[in-house]
Amino acid sequence: MSRMVSTAEARPFLKWAGGKQALAEQLVDRFPARFAAYYEPFLGGGSVFFTLAPGTAVLGDANAWLMDTFEAVRKDWREVAAALGTFRNTKQDYLKLRTKGPAALGLFERAALFIYLNKTCFRGLFRVNREGMFNVPYGAYKRRYFDPIVLHAASERLRGATLRHGDFESSLDGVRCGDFVYLDPPYYKLGGYSDFNRYTPGQFRADDHLRLAAACRRLDSRGVRWAVSNSDTPFVRAAYRGFKVERVSGRREINLNSGRRDVPELLIRNY
Repeated sequence: MSRMVSTAEARPFLKWAGGKQALAEQLVDRFPARFAAYYEPFLGGGSVFFTLAPGTAVLGDANAWLMDTFEAVRKDWREVAAALGTFRNTKQDYLKLRTKGPAALGLFERAALFIYLNKTCFRGLFRVNREGMFNVPYGAYKRRYFDPIVLHAASERLRGATLRHGDFESSLDGVRCGDFVYLDPPYYKLGGYSDFNRYTPGQFRADDHLRLAAACRRLDSRGVRWAVSNSDTPFVRAAYRGFKVERVSGRREINLNSGRRDVPELLIRNY
């Protein structure tokens, strides 16, 4: 690529089930106008991060392969693009590449495989079996699965970010009064396809949601502002009782019934 890109062009290079691309502008409009560092411990596809474009960010996720992919794009997007250029979007190639174990690949090949599988699998799901092997069906989408310009712009935007792999609590290490935290965990169960929460080899269960709510209360006591997205359920409302709760209109692309993809969800804030 010869042309220069602006970080203003940065946008998600992954399709993430439960991602916030359709809601990102609404959410950012509700975020504080000023803060020191931005923390996002459930990064996913990074829609909110790319929309907000903070100067200083700490980004984390429990999905190690995902975070390796962000690291590779930040480090050398050209290497990732070169590896992506060797793949073909056919069912035969997809099924063959799906059998590759990411641990045996170098950083850039591992990232390219993640992006390829993500953009060619069914609805951008991330699901692995007990052996850690990716097992989502082929999506049969006749579209380009990567754009060098998008990778380049994302790489430039990520240069100002600290990337962490681990549980949300470890991703919050170092947060201080004056910082802002956005948390978008796998949603508490609603029923049906909207309950898909296998973004990592493990799952995010009710106890984890309560642990997250407790962490938010600790942040609040230290003067750290935060916002949490989650499903509109009595369980979630009870967990965050005492904080500002607002319903926003979300869209679950994972739902097979297009008429049921618009699902009200909550934005919970302590400011």
